[in-house]
Amino acid sequence: MNAHPSSCEFRLTLGDGRAVFVRPIAPNDAPLLVDLFNRLSPQSIYLRFLSRLSGLPADMLHHFTHVDYDREFALAAVVAETGGDAVVAVSRYSHDRDTGITDLAVAVRDDWQHLGLGREMLARIVAIGREHGYHRYGSMMDPDNTAIRALLHELGYRVKYTPRDGYFDVEIRFD
Repeated sequence: MNAHPSSCEFRLTLGDGRAVFVRPIAPNDAPLLVDLFNRLSPQSIYLRFLSRLSGLPADMLHHFTHVDYDREFALAAVVAETGGDAVVAVSRYSHDRDTGITDLAVAVRDDWQHLGLGREMLARIVAIGREHGYHRYGSMMDPDNTAIRALLHELGYRVKYTPRDGYFDVEIRFD
């Protein structure tokens, strides 16, 4: 595992004036990710995982918090709340050497949506991936996820949607 890349840390002021600190995720963020998951609506959980998860499985939590900062990378948007820090959004990529596709994902806590946070988290994780040489991103998406479709269009990304088994294969290319 590579060292924690502090060069990817930044502060962000959102549309309503609230500020967040965005930084690479770390192994000790596990309790904060569990809290984030527990504060997502069932609809947000479904749109992120394409499954009706009732909890965040331990193996998934470990995978989400132990990244190598190269082949995979994750950012966490952190705010101070009563009782300590809270993660209100995450974005990540994970490159599969076998397929050559870099999976891309973003999740924003429901009470922090529609403020520009998801847009910024997605744009930053894509930029970091491009710095690491990844120019093709892919993911699965529910066809009803119009918010992400609009966001990808707004960011000016070239996106191809291919229907498969009731979902979309989404491909974003920068070459």
